[in-house]
Amino acid sequence: MNIFTSQKEMKKWAISMANACGGQEVTQTSIKLNNKRPDKVQFLTQQFVSDYNSMMEQAIKLAEGKTKLKEVDNIESAEEGDNDGVAR
Repeated sequence: MNIFTSQKEMKKWAISMANACGGQEVTQTSIKLNNKRPDKVQFLTQQFVSDYNSMMEQAIKLAEGKTKLKEVDNIESAEEGDNDGVAR
């Protein structure tokens, strides 16, 4: 699912990114220390860039009148089934 489609998805992405950087673990209930995970930082950064670019392409098409808001919503709904196997 694109991380820009909802606040919940962005929050899950941000928590995963924070935890991948090492130090205190970010959770909704407690704090513990984690090791650095540069591989996950790289993956999450790539996901951020990809999702941002996808949303910008949709916004440009919408602004140019090449698509309608309803069509953008359908694209976002289809992406909800995406699963890359990385816990967030």
